[in-house]
Amino acid sequence: MLRRSLPIAIALLLLAPAAASAHARLEGTSPPQGAVVKKEPSAVVFEFDEPVEGNFGAVRVYDAAGDRVDEGDAFHPNGEGPKLGVHLKPGLPDGSYTATYRVVSADGHIVSSGYVFSIGKAGAAPAESVGELIGGSGNGKVTEVAYGIARGLEYAAIALAVGGVAFLFLCWLPALGAATGVEEGSRRSAAAAFARRLRLILWIAAALGLLATAAQIVLEGAEAAGVSGFSALTKTIVEETLETNFGTVWGFAFLAWLAVALLVPLVGGSGDPRTNLPAVRERGGPLTRPLGALLIAIPLVYLILCPALAGHGSSQSPVALNFPVNAIHVAAMAIWLGGLAALLLVLPAATRAATTPADRGRLLAGPLARFSTVALAMVGLIMATGLIQAYVYVRHLGDLFSTGYGRAVLAKFLLLLCVMAVAAYNRRSSVPRLEASAARGEAPGRPGVLLRRAIRGEVALLAVVLGVTAALASYAPPIAAEAGPFSIMTTAGPTTLEMDVDPAMVGANQIHVYFFDAKTGAQYTKGKELTVTAMQHEKGIGPLPLKVEHAGPGHYVVQDALLNVPGEWEIEVTLRISQFDEFAKKVEVPVR
Repeated sequence: MLRRSLPIAIALLLLAPAAASAHARLEGTSPPQGAVVKKEPSAVVFEFDEPVEGNFGAVRVYDAAGDRVDEGDAFHPNGEGPKLGVHLKPGLPDGSYTATYRVVSADGHIVSSGYVFSIGKAGAAPAESVGELIGGSGNGKVTEVAYGIARGLEYAAIALAVGGVAFLFLCWLPALGAATGVEEGSRRSAAAAFARRLRLILWIAAALGLLATAAQIVLEGAEAAGVSGFSALTKTIVEETLETNFGTVWGFAFLAWLAVALLVPLVGGSGDPRTNLPAVRERGGPLTRPLGALLIAIPLVYLILCPALAGHGSSQSPVALNFPVNAIHVAAMAIWLGGLAALLLVLPAATRAATTPADRGRLLAGPLARFSTVALAMVGLIMATGLIQAYVYVRHLGDLFSTGYGRAVLAKFLLLLCVMAVAAYNRRSSVPRLEASAARGEAPGRPGVLLRRAIRGEVALLAVVLGVTAALASYAPPIAAEAGPFSIMTTAGPTTLEMDVDPAMVGANQIHVYFFDAKTGAQYTKGKELTVTAMQHEKGIGPLPLKVEHAGPGHYVVQDALLNVPGEWEIEVTLRISQFDEFAKKVEVPVR
């Protein structure tokens, strides 16, 4: 029991929540943050570092009373994907306004925030905070957990379906056709039992896939709209979700699962009219390959591509490398895990249908030996593609421990090592024993029992790996956080503090510090003097005093902040507001 629980405990520990990081990064706004513009702008525009999708009332503008003053739907100015804006109602009075965004990144993740600007002169901002206005707390932890479960069930369904069909072609049919010494009645009974059980597993996989796909679409809409999962069960939210890249990919996945369900009756068909199974040649030659299994491979291939189409594989550079590597990784994992499931759930039904103990042993040993070779190849592909993805997405060794994505990658790697150890034991011990007993014409006996136990352990560990893989999809890769400046918005004393560090890389950096009144959203003008220091605790550097320039109301700039080593830097800002009063805030800035 302890051996089984230890990997799970390690995975849970490594997956402890980390600070969330945005997938699409805000690079600029129009009007600028905290600006006082003389004339009303025709639109408010947010500019990101990658294309974003703007459904669900993505960009909104509120006046001091909390009423919306935007007009029409969100749009991409000049058709530019990274820019998203909304028009304002004409004739707005002077005062302060809050603009918010809640958009869908290219990888399907939601990013949201907002800012305050003024027309004519600063005034009172809406009493509600930006977070309250964007409805960021509407979905909550329950929706997030449900989303993760739906993602894991989707992967499990793909594994069951893909692995089952792969096992049919790569292991069962070749082994059944090549089996010698098996009575014709046993062969036909086993083939019929295998086909019946495989069809049942495929129907279960299709039902699970349909449920998980529908849940993902609804829960994606819930996160995008900032509401609970149940509240997202509306025609409007579902339709808007389906219009996003994520919704399109998984909407077609829903249709693919329907196709799988409809094609299941054909799997194992076309051959012997009495059994609706492939005919077996009298001398044990190869079997006729069922047409249904070939047709069902078409929607299954699309399902294998879905995680890459809707996630990091199609949005994180270099896509030409990430996309095929992700697809191969998913396919290899599905063939391995689904094949193990077939060994546990399908093959026993076939061997039990054999008429003699000796036939049962032969019908078990043949597919098992072939699957052992297939599994070895899949393990090699999984490790190779996993290492490539880890290098592309993580890069820095420290990010394996300091980021949620890195810890998930590390947990997955350790769990796979455990599964590989069990698989190696089966290949070197259990498989040869079964082959030897089959050659002697004996029933599987104790070697078969020990093998089932080992396979159950493999499946249990791989189920945890699926959970970790589902968690990976919810984290931003560390490398994504490296592309562009570092930005943060937090509270500091009576103010809202925004800090931008550009480019957040080793060397000279420009730091912008903005203070806004936490109650009104207007620029905080009570500051008398700002002091900024930088420390790097790991290397024992600092505190280093940085030269600060006053750039405008509530706005300060450090032109050349020398952050000369990579790692986490602590930037401390201290704003003096009178002879005796001041407040300070420390911000952790990752420098690459």
